[in-house]
Amino acid sequence: MVIAMNAQLSRLVDKVAVVTGSTSGIGEAIARAFAREGALVVLTGRRADLGERVMRRIIDDGGQAAFVPGDLTLPETRQAVVSAAVERFGGLDILVNNAAVARFAMTDEVGEDDFDRMVTLNYKAAYFMTQAALPHLLSGRRSRIVNIGTLGAVKSWPGASVYNSSKAALESLTRTWATEYGPGGVCVNMISPGMVADAPMSQPVLAQLDVDTQILSGVPARRLCTTDDIAAAALFLACADADYLHGVRLPLDGGLTA
Repeated sequence: MVIAMNAQLSRLVDKVAVVTGSTSGIGEAIARAFAREGALVVLTGRRADLGERVMRRIIDDGGQAAFVPGDLTLPETRQAVVSAAVERFGGLDILVNNAAVARFAMTDEVGEDDFDRMVTLNYKAAYFMTQAALPHLLSGRRSRIVNIGTLGAVKSWPGASVYNSSKAALESLTRTWATEYGPGGVCVNMISPGMVADAPMSQPVLAQLDVDTQILSGVPARRLCTTDDIAAAALFLACADADYLHGVRLPLDGGLTA
């Protein structure tokens, strides 16, 4: 199949990208942005109906995508995702570790089940997803790992102890992986967004806040981050324009931490 493509929209042409947690929200926005730029995208998530919907939207827009349903806390799912990229599209150039879960509660109210779920998906699954992808990312192609973190890793708030610390661990991994695998041609960086206006995970928190007075009054941009903002940043980090960036945490916070 031949796909006509605007010369200005081909920064990732023929690059193979895996985007975890791509059945909605941030992951969906990143996957669709990559596909518009010519990437061959492997989607993954637990909800097969949502994953099929995103895949169909990409294909209907003229892109190429495959969907692998499953739980990334399971080793077999991680291997299936990597195998799909290699077998369907011939390799792997970009890994976006986006899949995450959040349960907000004060530290004295956090149960071990919620703790284990957040740490396992937000940190451990990203670690071993990366491990599974590395043999292909290090195969001689200029490759990228983009980790999706949170501003909460450096500017916290009550009730987010587990979520924020799990993302802080991922930030530490970002720097470590940059030093370990940068010499092998893999650029590893992280995006740390503030509260995201249109992300499903943000909605329970936003519903409890007066956004104008409690958030936007301290944000120079005077608006919340959006999934499209994050997708644009991920696209930049995934393409050749960011070739000299290694181990960077990009604060996508509208100037909140300026």
